[in-house]
Amino acid sequence: MTMLRRFRVTGAGLIAVVVLAGAIPVAVGASQPVVLRGTVTKVVDGDTIKFESRGFETTMRLVGIDTPETKRPGYPVQCGGPAASSEAARLLPRGTAIRVESDPSQDARDKYGRFLGYVYVQGRGAGARGSVNYRLVRGGFAKTYVYGQIPFRYAGPFLGAEIAAKKERRGVWGPPCNGDTTKPQTAPVRPPGASSGRCDPNYTGACIPSSPPDLDCGDITERRFRVVGADVHRFDVDGDGVACEGRR
Repeated sequence: MTMLRRFRVTGAGLIAVVVLAGAIPVAVGASQPVVLRGTVTKVVDGDTIKFESRGFETTMRLVGIDTPETKRPGYPVQCGGPAASSEAARLLPRGTAIRVESDPSQDARDKYGRFLGYVYVQGRGAGARGSVNYRLVRGGFAKTYVYGQIPFRYAGPFLGAEIAAKKERRGVWGPPCNGDTTKPQTAPVRPPGASSGRCDPNYTGACIPSSPPDLDCGDITERRFRVVGADVHRFDVDGDGVACEGRR
C-alpha cells in the first residue's frame, strides 16, 4: 500500500540504519507488544489481511513492509501486486491459526483503525525471520518501509533481507518490474490453447479475458482461481478471494 512513507538510504547510510536498528531493537522500550491469537479470514492484498480473534474480525496491516497496489481506487494494478497478493494468500490461507504482535516502536493501529504488527503462523518460529512480513521481503514480494523515519523493531533484518532479494533479483527486483513497482502490471503470458486477447491482471491461476464484455462464471470453464485485484466480473460472490468456486 502506498500511503506509507518510504525511508530509503544507500551506501554507508544504509549500513548505519541496519546497525542502529540491530543495536536498538525498540525505539520506545517502556511499552509492551500487543499479542493476539486468531485465524485468517481473508487476504486483502500483499500487506493487508483480516483475521478473527475473540469473536471479532480485525483488519491488519503488516508493519515494516510495502507491496505494490492492487485495489487502491483510481490507481492501476501495480507491477508485482498480483504476485504479492498470491504469495500472501499462499502463506496465510483462510482458516490458518496465527499469532499477531504489535511493534512497541510503532503505533498499535494506524489512522484507518487497522492493527499494525507482525504475523506468525503457528510452528513457524518467532522474531524477525519467523514472521510472514520478513518472508515476503526475503522472497522479493515486498519492500521494507519505515514509518516517519523511526526504525521499527526489525528494521535491520528486514533491510538485510531486501538487499539479498535485490541481489538475487527475486520477485519485484527481477523482470518485468526490475525494482519499479509504480508502473502498471503487465498481463501474464497466456497459456497454450487459451483464447485470443489479453489476460486480466486482476486474476491469477487462470487466463481471464479483460473486460469488456462482462462475464459470469457460466461463461468460462476455469474454476477456483484467485482474485488479486478488482473483481471486475464479480466472480467472487462470497468475498473470500477465490473466484467461481461452484460447478459449472
